[in-house]
Amino acid sequence: MKKIALLSITLNAVNPMTSYLLSKPDITVVNYLDSYLGEKIKADGTINDESMGRLLQMLTLACRDRADGIILTCTVFSPYIEQFQKLCSVPIIGADAAMFDRVGKHGGSTALLCTFMATLAPSKNQLAESYLRNGSEGTIEVFWLEDAYKALQQQDLKNHNDYIIKQARLLDGCYDNIVLAQISMADAAACLDLQKSRVFTSPQAAYELLLKRMEQEGIV
Repeated sequence: MKKIALLSITLNAVNPMTSYLLSKPDITVVNYLDSYLGEKIKADGTINDESMGRLLQMLTLACRDRADGIILTCTVFSPYIEQFQKLCSVPIIGADAAMFDRVGKHGGSTALLCTFMATLAPSKNQLAESYLRNGSEGTIEVFWLEDAYKALQQQDLKNHNDYIIKQARLLDGCYDNIVLAQISMADAAACLDLQKSRVFTSPQAAYELLLKRMEQEGIV
């Protein structure tokens, strides 16, 4: 049985990722959640020393608790994964980074759907870097789904998912790829029946990449 630590700054990311991982054999999940951190980043408009320190505390706890691997569900911290990895003794995966790598390997035109304003720029930058790293060509357009964000703040998951599904269907065929940036958007993908565009969500990509990294280090 392997222990995977999930580090999150919003409860909305916890359930979809936890449910996916627990559907896999020989996996136990330990959640580390700092919901204040998400509100702080939103209020500050950036990641500062205090918010970075709080995230590092969770990473330290996960390693001290003998996690075999760590998945970071918070998109805003994904650009720092390489630095975090240098500090920690176990594999660390950014859930969205794993997904963006898959999109980058396909290339083509991408509609990047986001429900958290602070993730717009870092998500687009990471995806653009993945295109370059994989030698792919294409375009990236970001869509800010404010109505879905507001619904999620009210814990109105039905409307949250409906707004995402509606937007994705409108974009079907206009782009090669439709990417749901936040883990909290993954449940909406189960109801998508797009005919032309590929849809990407992060739970599966994160799990498979972490498993690969763990195997490389002899953990699995």
